[in-house]
Amino acid sequence: MRPFRNYRRRPVVSALAASFALCAGSLNTANAGGFALIEIGASGLGNAYAGAAAVAADTSTVWFNPAGMLNLAPREFSAAAHVIATDASFSNRGTTLSSLLGGSEISGPASEDISRNTGIPNIFYVQQFSDDLAFGFGFTVPFGSATEYDEEWVGRYSSVESGVTVFDLNPTVAYRVNDRLSIGGGISVQIMEATLSSAVDSGATCLGLAAQAPTLSTADCINAGLAPGNLATDGFAEITGDSVEATFNLSALFEPRDGTRFGVAYRHSVDHSLDGDADFDVNPALAGVLQTAQIPLLIDGGATAGADLPPQLMFSAAHQLNDRVQLLADATWTGWSSLEEIRIVFDNPAQPDSPTPLQWDDVWRVSAGVNFALNEQWTLRGGLAFDQEPIPNATLRSARVPRDDTSWVSVGAGYRFSNTISFDFGLALLSIDEIPINNDVLDATGGSTVRGLFDTSATIVSAQFNWNF
Repeated sequence: MRPFRNYRRRPVVSALAASFALCAGSLNTANAGGFALIEIGASGLGNAYAGAAAVAADTSTVWFNPAGMLNLAPREFSAAAHVIATDASFSNRGTTLSSLLGGSEISGPASEDISRNTGIPNIFYVQQFSDDLAFGFGFTVPFGSATEYDEEWVGRYSSVESGVTVFDLNPTVAYRVNDRLSIGGGISVQIMEATLSSAVDSGATCLGLAAQAPTLSTADCINAGLAPGNLATDGFAEITGDSVEATFNLSALFEPRDGTRFGVAYRHSVDHSLDGDADFDVNPALAGVLQTAQIPLLIDGGATAGADLPPQLMFSAAHQLNDRVQLLADATWTGWSSLEEIRIVFDNPAQPDSPTPLQWDDVWRVSAGVNFALNEQWTLRGGLAFDQEPIPNATLRSARVPRDDTSWVSVGAGYRFSNTISFDFGLALLSIDEIPINNDVLDATGGSTVRGLFDTSATIVSAQFNWNF
């Protein structure tokens, strides 16, 4: 028998690859485009993060613009927590097996509730060594996502669970060039963790192999009771992995006149190489067919995948209109076109790669906000924002990323308890249009086509403690 890997390049059905397309490119997020998370600092949430790279209101400037650290107290510490409550559901509109597998509808509930609550922490510290030099450190979660469907839902061959988290450790420095200009920068060490799973269509896998391997026939699949889309014979596949990589960030803060600031901040891209494990729960009938045909597939082992996280460029402005009112604005570009494809490569040489094309677009996020000093203790905040989504169309939208363009409405408040202690609170309501999906990217190789509508909205609540000493 020739090794199976010699057959996989033939132009025939390869439902096996479609059955476990567990790609990191299908990461989902609650907000901020793609799977980026902008929930960093609670004071900024109240303004929808308008002016984030210019306002330098607290230690969250370590992330948004480290040059702003020179505008803070000599020593300052902050800890923030965000809760993202996502209300999301899926309505089926004709999810089917691939046309190469008959195109019949897949069994499962007509609707699926994927609502969930997610918590995100931030920690920051700033130490000024002189009037012209400061050091800062930030712990953030700049990328992350989580979706989980019922194992019986109609899109189970596309996705069941997606969980991705990127932790960022960011030491930074700031230097005052002159009275009007400060510059900053830092190194980010990122830890990325991912868990991705889906059901394996045992019938489709068997028929796909029968079209390629000389030791297996369609009759073998039928005799084993393996029909495509049969929930009773489904298997399960899960991939877990992690990666540690480093990148850098640079920024500048310019104050042309008292009360007016302009900030620019750049974060470089980072290429993550996830190294992990592929675990397969194989249906006994399919396992018997594979063993008899001597096809060494769906075997637990190692797996790797690359994820090129995007660069980001932020332009911000803050203008003190009078003693009480501060106006804020921001435009942030994110280069999601860096993420063209995610390909999972298995250590098992007989196992085909699992690629998913993304073809994401570069996007902009724009926001405007206002701060109103009610009195010496209270500051009131408000903001609006619009987030572009990098996913270009319904065909390339994955069930792991039920996202589209997003509108923000935010309010918040800051309370100064004493000269050294203050608190910030924020609330944001995120509105997303009804999201269509017609994901037939895998149709050329078999598998299923997920068709339907996602109805999604989100609420973010944030709180932050600040202490200068």
